Amino acid sequence: MRPKNKLEKIVLDMAEKLPIISDTKKKWAFGLFPINGFYQNNGEVWCQYCGFLDKVSKSELAVSLENDYHICPNCGRCLQMIKVHPGEHYNKGKYVSFIQTFKGWNVIRTFKAERINNEKGERTKYLINEVYQNWIDDDGKEIIVTRPYSRSPFHLSWKIWEPMTIGHHNYNASGSYEMEDMFDTEGNYFYSRAMVTDVLKRNGWRNDFIKRGIPVTKSMIQLLTNPTAETIVKQGQIDVFKYMLKRGDRQLPYMYALNICHRNGYIINDASMWFDYMDLLSEFHLDTHNARYVCPTDLKHEHDRLMVKKQKIEEQKTLEQKENENRKYMREKQAFLGLCFEGDGIIVSVLQSVKDFYEEGEAMHHCVYSNGYYKKKNSLILSAKKDGKRIETIEVNLKTFKIIQSRAVCNQTSEYHNRIIELVNRNMGLIRRAAS
Repeated sequence: MRPKNKLEKIVLDMAEKLPIISDTKKKWAFGLFPINGFYQNNGEVWCQYCGFLDKVSKSELAVSLENDYHICPNCGRCLQMIKVHPGEHYNKGKYVSFIQTFKGWNVIRTFKAERINNEKGERTKYLINEVYQNWIDDDGKEIIVTRPYSRSPFHLSWKIWEPMTIGHHNYNASGSYEMEDMFDTEGNYFYSRAMVTDVLKRNGWRNDFIKRGIPVTKSMIQLLTNPTAETIVKQGQIDVFKYMLKRGDRQLPYMYALNICHRNGYIINDASMWFDYMDLLSEFHLDTHNARYVCPTDLKHEHDRLMVKKQKIEEQKTLEQKENENRKYMREKQAFLGLCFEGDGIIVSVLQSVKDFYEEGEAMHHCVYSNGYYKKKNSLILSAKKDGKRIETIEVNLKTFKIIQSRAVCNQTSEYHNRIIELVNRNMGLIRRAAS
């Protein structure tokens, strides 16, 4: 897309003047690929690092049963042997991002790094091409510069031979396929060393945001435009900041309580649980201005204690009240009822009624029912099951279509946690479509 204003023209011109990335950064990007050797039935081991083809005496069964390694005689790398079938796809690609400054702008440069092994015995090829850039000035204004591309639910190809142009954040949902925002850097591999402007540093930017998995672009814009976000970060409440970004909010409740935490040197390590706990304090008319309550030594214990107390009160509600709540929930979430998807033996489905919330809370020993998650307009609650057994409860924000939390029994995480998160994200297009 052509630049539509003077600022976009300036940025597009500056994009052409950015220096090429160093060999050190390229080496880091290529080092992200696993060092392995593909074993085939005839005893050949194909080194994916350099492309060399070697012979071994190991049997197929031995390779399958053992976590075996092989030293490549050509490059000297220790290869993990992986059994593959002839004709399997061997090329790999990863998106890597580098943060730098240029003429007063914060620039997130994203490249596609590729390792290509087309034919056995041929030397491995490594390619790295810049595909898009997120330019953010000290006022939080973002401009995207990108290579032209084509995509569908089944493919994405960059036209790296064409000049850069102006892009815009986008997404598209088609059936169960979620076509993600092309220029959302979340999920990219970030180089640990980052250079940002002095203003962004002053407003609280920390390079360890990258290690903590905090969305880089969103955090930059929030810190440059939102004093609340700046305050939270400077108070050291990084998990609260991450929670804020996930919710897509610019303001948070209980800011006065966060100031109390700061004065008492209390760091919140589980923001979603702490905000649930503060809701419980308010409901029981306990003093949320008192550090004794606001800064519990054992947050989980105090949260669960109040949750049990609330559950007992909830159990005393009349059947008529519950029926009214159920009718309201089913009316508000009518578009999502019956939504269900499956993967790797895990079934995830939307809770169908208030009774389901009660049973989920009882079985999982958490506050999904007692804290009235069925009343939250912008929350969709799903239950993940395996072999008919509940394993985690998932909350999806219907404003941002991001997973806010996924809790197993007693607010822990299960062994299937990452698979559940991946399954829900993979089917987020279904949820987004139902909401529209």
